[in-house]
Amino acid sequence: MSNHNQQIAVITASYSGLGTELCKLLAQDSYKLVLLNRDKLRTENQLDSLRQAFPGLAAVSVIADLSDHNAIREAAMQVAEQHPRIDKVFHNAGILQNHLAYSPQGNEIHFEVNTVAPVLLTHLLKPQLAASGNAIVTAVGSSAMRMARQLHLGKLQKPIKFKKFSPYAQSKLATAAAFIALSESFAKDNILLRVVDPGPNKTAMSASSGLPGWFKLLRPFFNSPDVGAKRIYEAAHAAAFNGQTGIYIEKGKVAQPPRIALNSKLQNELLLLLQEITNSTA
Repeated sequence: MSNHNQQIAVITASYSGLGTELCKLLAQDSYKLVLLNRDKLRTENQLDSLRQAFPGLAAVSVIADLSDHNAIREAAMQVAEQHPRIDKVFHNAGILQNHLAYSPQGNEIHFEVNTVAPVLLTHLLKPQLAASGNAIVTAVGSSAMRMARQLHLGKLQKPIKFKKFSPYAQSKLATAAAFIALSESFAKDNILLRVVDPGPNKTAMSASSGLPGWFKLLRPFFNSPDVGAKRIYEAAHAAAFNGQTGIYIEKGKVAQPPRIALNSKLQNELLLLLQEITNSTA
């Protein structure tokens, strides 16, 4: 495949359990990989492993802390300078903690990394995605969002108190609502937005102390990461989803997200909050 025709994919948290397996699938399809991660050494180690497994692989790394808007903007500039066209973006990065923490911008860390970062990065890469003519942006969601019956925007950004797992579920619900809300405007530039649940997998996150105790009891029955990675991959490639945008995919099929994620009033309020936080426009 010539460099001109080679598909280009940006993957965040590429060295995670799901990210590692996703990169293998993309490498098998001869994608050029842009690995966007926080840890330089882990990224370099992953690049070495990928190049050994896939001789001739085209791949580059970009280092950024996705909780820091300045770092995200610098990373997006670096990606754009090297790649005038981007065909796929996989927002695989996520965070799950057992305590309250805030980003450099002063936002709750789950909301910042799981919701704000993918929205901001997608906006920043919009010109390069539009240049593809057929780009697909896939955010890794979670069925855990169904545990959040309501979405409280004020508490999402600056919670009064911390309840284990709640900020994670809320942030994943917010991500789904945001991507669904943005899908119509991005479609005007032939950019499709999708959210996919990879299902329960045996990853570092599923062993996190941020999970309820009962959840961890089920971990022995979880899938290996390659199963979840395949679901993420297929969300952007399966013929069953051709031309569809603003969809939520669960267990390999288009599924109905929680009703609150489809509430137009809440969607608009969420987009306004995200614009205010990031100084970007929808």
